[in-house]
Amino acid sequence: MYIKHIRIENFRSIKRAEVELGRTTVLIGPNNAGKSAVLEAIRIALTRRWGQRGTGFTEYDVHLCDTRLDPKIGDPVVIEVELQEDEPGEWPEDLVNELEDITQTDPYSGRSSILMRVSCSWDGGEESYVPRWEFLNVERKPLAGRGARAVNLQEFFRFLPVFYLEALRDASSEFTAKSQFWGRLLKTVQIPEVLEKRSQRIFDLLNTKLLDADPRLSDLSHGLSSISKVAATDVPGEADLRILPLNTWDILSKAEVIYRTEIAKPWLPLPRHGQGVQSLSVMFLFKAFVELLLTDLYHPDSTAVLALEEPETHLHPQAARSLWRHIAELPGQKIVTTHSPYFLQHVPFRDIRVVRMEADGTTVRSLPRDYRATVPHIPAVDAVVAKAPELLSYDRGVGQLIVKGTLTQNLYRDLLIAYAGRPDTVALHAQLKATFAASQCFVPDDELEKLETFARRIRGEIFFARRWFLVEGQSDYHLMHGLAEGLGYNLDEHGVAVIDFQNCGNPESFAILARALGYPWYMVVDGDSAGHKYIADVTGRGFSGVEMAARAVALPAGDIEAELVAAGLDVELREICAELGVIGANALTGNDLAEALRGLKTRYSPLLARRCANDSTFALRMPQTLRDAITNLRGLA
Repeated sequence: MYIKHIRIENFRSIKRAEVELGRTTVLIGPNNAGKSAVLEAIRIALTRRWGQRGTGFTEYDVHLCDTRLDPKIGDPVVIEVELQEDEPGEWPEDLVNELEDITQTDPYSGRSSILMRVSCSWDGGEESYVPRWEFLNVERKPLAGRGARAVNLQEFFRFLPVFYLEALRDASSEFTAKSQFWGRLLKTVQIPEVLEKRSQRIFDLLNTKLLDADPRLSDLSHGLSSISKVAATDVPGEADLRILPLNTWDILSKAEVIYRTEIAKPWLPLPRHGQGVQSLSVMFLFKAFVELLLTDLYHPDSTAVLALEEPETHLHPQAARSLWRHIAELPGQKIVTTHSPYFLQHVPFRDIRVVRMEADGTTVRSLPRDYRATVPHIPAVDAVVAKAPELLSYDRGVGQLIVKGTLTQNLYRDLLIAYAGRPDTVALHAQLKATFAASQCFVPDDELEKLETFARRIRGEIFFARRWFLVEGQSDYHLMHGLAEGLGYNLDEHGVAVIDFQNCGNPESFAILARALGYPWYMVVDGDSAGHKYIADVTGRGFSGVEMAARAVALPAGDIEAELVAAGLDVELREICAELGVIGANALTGNDLAEALRGLKTRYSPLLARRCANDSTFALRMPQTLRDAITNLRGLA
C-alpha cells in the first residue's frame, strides 16, 4: 500500500500544494521552498493518534503570511493523504478485510482506495490546537458510521508506519539500546536458555579472575562493601565490583558496529568514522530493521514509508552518484529531499519533484504520465472518453477524469460542453481548464529517453538552476559565461545553467522539459539553416510565435565567428589568432578571419571569454545580439 497523492494547506511555508508520489520520490528546490515541510506533513499525518491531546500540530506549524499574522485566526491546517491500487487486487486480502470500513472499491475498475484527512485549528474553548483525523469518501466528505471509528485509524497506522531520518544522522545516537531501529532490533534477539546460563557462568568466572589480577581491584571491591554498613537492614547487604556485564541483555545493549575502510586499516566503532560513513550506516540500519522486524512490530502486510532528508550528506561526488541505486532498493516507499546534483544524476526524470516558493505560494512541478481533473461522473463524459480511449479515462473510484498525454483542443471543447449548464459549471470548467493547460506540458517517454542518454552529464546541475541558457556548442558555452561576467551578471552566482545542447541532445527536448518543470529559458543559435531549424523545431512543440520571439534569437550575421567579425573586433581577434600560432594572423580580415576562428573553436573561445570577463569595456563592444541575450536572460521570470 503506497501513498499516491498528498494535498497540503496552510502548513508551515506551504499555503497550498499537491504532490504526486511514486514508490520513490525525490524533492529538490531552493532552501526554504517547502521540501522538508512536505516530509513533516506526511510524518505528522501518519504518526499521530486520534484526537490525542498534545499531539499533531503546534502554532509553528500554521502557515503565516501578510494576510494572516495570528496563527489562531484563519483557515485550518489540512493534510489529505490518498492511497490507491495501481491494479485491481494489488492490496493483500488481509489488508482489505481489516480496513474494509475505510476502503472504497471502484465497481468499474475494481481498484481500492483510501483517503484520509488530517486537520488542525485553534479551539478557543480548549485553548489549544485541536487535531482531527477522518477518512473521506469519493466526494471528499467524512465517512459516517463504522468508517468514522477511531479503531480504523489505529489499524491504518499499523499498515503504513512512517520513519523520519533527518539530514544529520549521528551513529552514536542511532545505534543505542533506546534508538528507533537498533534498540528494537536488539530487543528481539533470542538467546537459548542453555547458552545464556553457560555464558553467565563464564562471565562470573572471568569477572573473578579479573578482580584477582590486581590487588587494587580486590581492595576496591572490599571498600565498596561499606555501603551495607550505612544502608543497614535486618539482613546484611553486600557490594561487589562488576567489570563484565551482569547479564546477557547488558552485553547486547552495549553491542556496537565496527567498520574498517580497507583490509589493512584498523577496526573502529562507527562513531569514530566520518559523518559520511555514519550517515550511510543509519540508512542501511533502516533497511535491516524493515526486512527483519517491520512485520513483527506492525503487520505482515505493512509498507514502511521512509521520509529521508539529504541522503548524500557528507559523501563525495562519486559516492553520491552511486547512492541512488541503494536508496531505490530500500524496502517500502521513499520520499527523499536532496541538494546534490551528483545524487540526482541517476534519478529517473519522473521521480523528480521541483519545489519552489513563488509569489502565489508553494508550487510542485513534475513530469507525470497523466493529468487528473476532479469532476463528477456524468453520462456525457463517457461519450467524450469513447472518442479517445487511449488518451482519456474516468476513474469512478476517486471521481477523476484522467488525461494520459496532451489533451487536444477538440477534446477539451467537448469536455466543456459535456459539463455545461450545471449549477457548478464554473468550478468544473476551471478544473478542466487547469488540466488542459497542464497537459500541454506533457513530455513523452521517448523524449525523456533521449535526455537520459545525452543529458546525464549536466542533468543534475540544470535542475538546481533558476534559469536555463541554451546555446549550440562548447565554444558558445565558454563565451557566454565570460561575456555575462564582463556585463556584471555572473551566471553561476545568479543560478543560470548554460546548456550546450549539441553535446547533450536537442534544443526542443530541453525547451519542453523547462516548460514542464517551470524553468525560464532563453536560446541563442547561429543564423544559418541549422540554427533556423532549431528554432522551428522548438516552435513545433507547442510554443507560440510570440513566446519564441521572447525566448530565442538567431545571430543575424550567421555563425558566432561571423558575428564577432561583423562587430568590428578584428584587432582583438587577430591577437588571439596570433597567440594560438595562426600563420599570417595579423593580415587576416573579414571572412578569412572568421574562417580561421572556426578552425580554433574550442581554443579561441576560452581566451575571448577571459578578455570579456576581465575587461567590461571590451565586453560592451561584443555583438549587440549577444549582449541583448544576456539582458533578456536577466529579465526572465
